[in-house]
Amino acid sequence: MAAATIRPAPTSTTIAPGFEHIMSWLEHPGLEQAIRFSDGHGTWTSHSYETLAAGVRRTQPVCVAAGIGSGDIVVLIGGNTPAFVTSLYGVMHVGATPSIVAPGAPADVDARIRNIVGTVGPAALLVTREQAAFLDGLGPLGCRVLTEAAGDAPMADTAPEPPEVGLVQFSSGSTGVPRGVQIPWPTLNAHVRSLHDWLSISGESRVVSWVPFHHDMGLVGCLLMPLARGAGASYMPPQEFIGAPARWFAEISRSGGTASATPSFALSHVLRKLRPAHLEGLDLGSMSSLIIGAERVDPEALNAFHRLLSPFGLRYESLLPAYGMAEATLAVTGVRPDPNQIATRLVDTEELEPGKPVSFPAGDTRLATRLTSCGRPLGGVGIEILDAGGTALPDGVFGEIAVSGEGLAAGYAGKELTPFGDRLRTGDMGFTLDGELYVVGRAGDTLKVRGRWLFADDVQIIAAAASPRPQRTVALLGSLSGQDTVIITVRNHTVEEASAVGRAVAAKLPGLRVTVLQVPHGTLRRTTSGKLRRRAMWQDLVMAGEPSAHRVWDSAADRA
Repeated sequence: MAAATIRPAPTSTTIAPGFEHIMSWLEHPGLEQAIRFSDGHGTWTSHSYETLAAGVRRTQPVCVAAGIGSGDIVVLIGGNTPAFVTSLYGVMHVGATPSIVAPGAPADVDARIRNIVGTVGPAALLVTREQAAFLDGLGPLGCRVLTEAAGDAPMADTAPEPPEVGLVQFSSGSTGVPRGVQIPWPTLNAHVRSLHDWLSISGESRVVSWVPFHHDMGLVGCLLMPLARGAGASYMPPQEFIGAPARWFAEISRSGGTASATPSFALSHVLRKLRPAHLEGLDLGSMSSLIIGAERVDPEALNAFHRLLSPFGLRYESLLPAYGMAEATLAVTGVRPDPNQIATRLVDTEELEPGKPVSFPAGDTRLATRLTSCGRPLGGVGIEILDAGGTALPDGVFGEIAVSGEGLAAGYAGKELTPFGDRLRTGDMGFTLDGELYVVGRAGDTLKVRGRWLFADDVQIIAAAASPRPQRTVALLGSLSGQDTVIITVRNHTVEEASAVGRAVAAKLPGLRVTVLQVPHGTLRRTTSGKLRRRAMWQDLVMAGEPSAHRVWDSAADRA
């Protein structure tokens, strides 16, 4: 069989009016669309492109006065606010490179800033006046702290000076400490153009997003992408969505939102929090592109999400599962709108072995899992499925996903750049079929059982299905006392409920030790983008902790 390398598709050679690069709007600020921001409590304010451009030109003198310019890195604390937007573009306006850190509790922000300082040696940290007060209690951060300009500060009138490096964005950290990804300016612009082509974004489009700007999906996909085309946009803080997800849909309805994006965990969050009565009177018929990514997309959750929202106009073809990563700027593959279906395939995960054909059973088997297609590569992006030696594998054969093409970042930033070269092995495992990508899971979140790979995501499905509180149930894989073990962590379960979860998992995984731990609040670890940090949880509970203190059920004792 021939290798199923999917070569980079050509990008559009026609640049739509108004898009030369992602700062073009600063040179043409009289655009008609408004940019709306929520204060987190349901009150929205509108800002014209002209108003935002004035804020950017007030930020430029702050940077110039501090000697910030081409080649410098400036750290920003992310926030879905107008002040963040003007600071971000103000940094790029002087030719400097922004790098965004997630907000949070003082100790968390302190640790994140110090990680960036130690990794890339930024010239300064640029903060809003509110953030400056927040930082007062922290010790020396290892770089200068600059504060945004006041609203009546003088404005620069010079043209933007695009940076050589467009962005240093930090990976999610799902498998370890977040690493700074260096994205050249041409790469960033080429990728934004690919997003425009994929989603048919124009000046008439409107993005409505709650995804945080410190995340690649929120920053590149929901901020840089629409503003580069002069489109409208509405932004709400992520914590507002978590507490009141109906407000996301209310803004889509009110503003005529046409595009949005969400991590896949938000599907189940919406299903838990909302009922049809919460959506009464809304019209979601304007939505044409809702990207769903960051983690493996559960087809059952996807269908249930559509069943909830379809009575209010959300079309099935607007749901676009995708695969991406910070190392590829944002998106690698994505489903194209199709009124018929999103492709799914039933896979026998018990038979998965790198370099071997994937088994597609006709019916359910003991470890059959239905996978959702993540679509085809974006323009200019290529994917391959590789064996352990780096040889490309044919269609339908299981292996490691590798990414190439114009969206691929230069490498990991540091005292010296660690280059990616022409191809990046992602550490994610999957296969292609009929030109579409199916992602199975992370190579590090696995056990090898009788020569086959068992993925934590597949065990998670079994455990969640048996749990009365699936969002408080997490599957971990590793070695405990020299024995391959599945650990299921639960919270606020009775002993009977926890035992039922353990028995359900053990029944599907004969021969493996399964233990259930009742863990306290704060044990569940996620990245700032919502991905589970399974390795960190295993480290806390097993390597640095005492799992027997939390154990409520163990298959070894149950069998005895």
